[in-house]
Amino acid sequence: MNEITLKESDVSKLKKYPLGNIISTESEILYYKRDKDDWNNSTLIKKLYLTDGKRVQRKEETLDVVKDSELSTYKELVLPNEIVTIGGKKSGFTINEVTDSVNLSLFLSNPKIHDRYKMDVLKKIGELVKKVQCQSQEFYFGDLQDLNILVGKDREIYVVDLDSSAVTRRNPIEAKYIVIDRKTHEVNKYKVNKLKKTYPSRNTDLFCYNIMVLNYIAGEKTTRYTYDEYYDYIGYLEYIGLPKSLIEIYMNLYNEKDNESVVDYLDEIESIPRSNQKTYRKLKQLNIIKKD
Repeated sequence: MNEITLKESDVSKLKKYPLGNIISTESEILYYKRDKDDWNNSTLIKKLYLTDGKRVQRKEETLDVVKDSELSTYKELVLPNEIVTIGGKKSGFTINEVTDSVNLSLFLSNPKIHDRYKMDVLKKIGELVKKVQCQSQEFYFGDLQDLNILVGKDREIYVVDLDSSAVTRRNPIEAKYIVIDRKTHEVNKYKVNKLKKTYPSRNTDLFCYNIMVLNYIAGEKTTRYTYDEYYDYIGYLEYIGLPKSLIEIYMNLYNEKDNESVVDYLDEIESIPRSNQKTYRKLKQLNIIKKD
């Protein structure tokens, strides 16, 4: 990977890129102009807060592998271009700005956008995950979530923050988005270490995608549910008629079976229910839904 060298004093003068509803604990994003007179330059710098040698080296090695693969040709993957050295220390990466876009979280929460358009975008994401998994048996997104996916004005999708991705032949950084330990959630099919850190795999990427869809259906973060709350809610979705194949995938999300993608069943959802787990519990209390 090519490298650019900057001084601390130069970086301190760079303007911060507005992240909207995103709160980053890993980095800050800065506008960067190679030529001070070039106001049309759309390059950004992702400046990492933690710059210990092993962490940055693992990111750099993973990106080098991806850039040498066919994945580098995917227009949906916004890969870093260069490593940035600040004050003699490798401290981040340059990335291209994706203009005229909004992160998926804001897109899905916008009441002016029709549910079918939102479902179309979620389907595109699922198809991309499937395509990547077919193309590469060793690349994993590692941090696949709505804040790391941008939606363009024509509903095209772009995945950013790919320096958090993993390649199996390298020493991987733990997956960030997967949450599996909410009072007895099963973890046996996810790669974990003694500290219960989860590492990227095919199952974690599919977990993150499936949960992304489920969060949209529920209108809230379903990873906050306990084990019992989660399965109660999936049972409720079955009760109101969501596709049985989709329900089965969610039933298997926390057991020993390998994950499957829900992408092929999204077209079967006729309308998006506006009932989350709290609503389900209330309906049971009122005996509108028969209690178990």
